[in-house]
Amino acid sequence: MSATETLFAPRLVASTGHPQLAPVQLERPAKLSRKDSLAFWHRVTLQMVRSDAPDLSARQLAMLMSIYLEDGPHTVRSLAKHLGVTKAAISRATDSLSKLGYLERKPDHRDKRSVVLARTSAGIHFLSEFADTIQSERP
Repeated sequence: MSATETLFAPRLVASTGHPQLAPVQLERPAKLSRKDSLAFWHRVTLQMVRSDAPDLSARQLAMLMSIYLEDGPHTVRSLAKHLGVTKAAISRATDSLSKLGYLERKPDHRDKRSVVLARTSAGIHFLSEFADTIQSERP
């Protein structure tokens, strides 16, 4: 990618309940050193700790972002395979994220034994705030 490039990146839009693809002009700064990378992530993490948002594990956050940023449908089985974890780990994360209202289980019309993990407006709001935090702390 050049220093400035137009990409089509997911942008979370609460009104539709689904991420929309929109052109975004991105400027890529010079590669960060290891120390600067850790300092950046530390600032983002501190902002999340200081906020009223619930603490999510790295697994829960990765799962939530996969559901919102990647085309579905998403099932426990597909997410376990995608993230390289067990179905039990995805089920536990699903329970936690469902209790927070960040996703919901819906029947899978293609396979009656399975459920689809669906987006919610609360999940969109959480990830929009998270993206804002990342942008505000970006070097």
